[in-house]
Amino acid sequence: MKKDQCLAKLKQRTAKPGEVYAFYVEMLGKYGACQILAVDGKSICYMLLDYLENDLPGEDILERLQPYHRESFRYHHQMIKTGIENTPVPRDYRYIGQCRLKSSPVWDSYSWKWPTGEDYYYEERWKSFDETDRSAYKKYSNSGDFVSIHGRMFRKNTGGLRDDLYQCLTEKDTLEAFPCITYAEVQGYSGKLEKLLPTAPLLRTLRLQKAGVESLDLGNASLDNLELEMSGIRRLILPQSTHSLKLYGELRSDLQIDDSLCGGKMTLEISLKNAGLLRYGLQNTKVQRLRLTDIKELDMSRAATQFSEAEYLNLSGGPGTVTHMQEVGKLSGLRNFYCKDLFGYDERDMESLEGLQELRELDFDSVPKEAGLYLKKHWKGRLDRLSVTHLRDKGWLRDNLENPLRHWDGNEFIPEAAYRSAKKCYKDTKKLLTEAMGRAADRKEIEEIVRRYTQSFNKLNDRYEEFIETEEREDIFLAMQRLYEECILQGEYWQADVNAAPVTLSEIWNVMDEARENW
Repeated sequence: MKKDQCLAKLKQRTAKPGEVYAFYVEMLGKYGACQILAVDGKSICYMLLDYLENDLPGEDILERLQPYHRESFRYHHQMIKTGIENTPVPRDYRYIGQCRLKSSPVWDSYSWKWPTGEDYYYEERWKSFDETDRSAYKKYSNSGDFVSIHGRMFRKNTGGLRDDLYQCLTEKDTLEAFPCITYAEVQGYSGKLEKLLPTAPLLRTLRLQKAGVESLDLGNASLDNLELEMSGIRRLILPQSTHSLKLYGELRSDLQIDDSLCGGKMTLEISLKNAGLLRYGLQNTKVQRLRLTDIKELDMSRAATQFSEAEYLNLSGGPGTVTHMQEVGKLSGLRNFYCKDLFGYDERDMESLEGLQELRELDFDSVPKEAGLYLKKHWKGRLDRLSVTHLRDKGWLRDNLENPLRHWDGNEFIPEAAYRSAKKCYKDTKKLLTEAMGRAADRKEIEEIVRRYTQSFNKLNDRYEEFIETEEREDIFLAMQRLYEECILQGEYWQADVNAAPVTLSEIWNVMDEARENW
C-alpha cells in the first residue's frame, strides 16, 4: 500500500472516552483500530480492537468490534489495554466514531506513545509459526521438566540458547527437546551453531559475540533480529527475514554487508564507539529506522547523505558532539528525531527542521540550552509529541565529560545536592585510584578505596531519603566498573608481589556488595 494512501491528517484532536480511531500498521500494510477507555489530566487508557484489514473501518461496524486478544507465547486471551501520556491524537489517526466502552478502563501496562501496530505484528508473527510448534511452546512454557544433555540437566522450558547449553551440545545434537527457545545468546560462530539454529522453530533472535570468523554467513537462517559484535568480521550475509540489525564492537572499514536476500525496510543500530559511520554495503534494504549510539563526533552531513531514506533517527552520545547538524533538514521523510547527550550545535541549526513536512515527534534530552529553548518555542503545539529536557549550558559538557553519573543531573528523582556529592565522590575516587596505581599499591589498599566509595553512597542514601533504587544502584556499580577499567587495569600494582594476582571486577563488586547498605 502506497504511503499517499495513509490516513488523513488531524489537527491536535483531543481524545475522549468511547472514541474509536483507526491507524495504519506499516509493518503489515493494514489498518488497525483502538478505543479510548478513559482520559484524565495526565494519562489516556486505550484498548486495541480486533480489526486488521486493508481498508478503514466504517462507523456502521463500531458496535460489532470486539477487543483484540494476545495469544502469543505466554499470553492467553489477554486484552491489550495500555496507559499512555495524555497527548493529542496523532495526526495520522482517523476518527471513526464513538460507541459504548468495550471494557473497563483498567490497564496493565504503560507506554509513552500511541500504538503503531507492534502488537498486531507480533501476534501475526506468532500465527505464522507451525501449529505444532506453537502448541509445544504452550504445553511446556510453565513446565518443571528437565532434559539431560550429556549428563547435564537443563530446564525444558529454557527460553534461550546460552553458552552453558551451547557448549554442552555437539554437532550431532538438535534443540528439538527445548520447544520454548526463542533466542540465542552465545559466543563463537561455528558449523555447530549453524546446524542448531534451524532446529528451534521459534528462534528468531541471535545475539552473537566473538564470532571468530571473517565471513559470517547467516543467509540460510530464519532470523528476524540480529545483535552482532563485529570484531574481525569482513563479510556478513543477512537472512531474508532480517528486519532489525544491531552492530557493535570494532567494525572494519572494509566490512561488506550482503543484503541481497533482503528487501523492504530495516531498523539499523550502529555503535560508533569503535566504528566509522558507513553504510557497509547495504543496498537492497531501506534503513527506515537509524540508531547511532556511543557518538563521540558525528558529521551529520555524512549521516544524511548515507541514510537519506531514514524516517526515524535516534542519536545518543557518550557524550559527544555533532557538526553540520543543520543537514538533518535534508532527511525529507523524517518523522521522529531523538537526540541525547549531544552538543556542538545551536538554535540556528534547528531552523532547518522547519522544512520537514513529515515530522511528527521531537525528543531532545541533555542537549545545548539554546537549541532546546528554540525547539520548545517554535514547535509547541505543532507535533504529535514534543519533549525537550535537561538543557545544558556551555560549561556543562566540560565539567561532565568524564562523569559517568552525568545523567543524574536534572533527574527529578535525585536531589541536586545528592548529584553534586556523587559527582565529587567519583572524581575523588578516581584520583585516589590513579595515585595508588602510580605507587604500585597492594590489593588491600585498592579494596579499601572501593569500600570508601561505596560507604559514601551509603551516607548519601541515608541523607536524601533513600533515593538509590535499582537503576541508581546499577549506575553506581557501572561507574566503578569504569574506574576499574581506566585505573586499576592500567596499573601494575600486582607486580610488587610476584605471587599476587590482579584484582578482578567480580572481586571489586563483591567488596561493594559487602559494604553497601539498604540499596
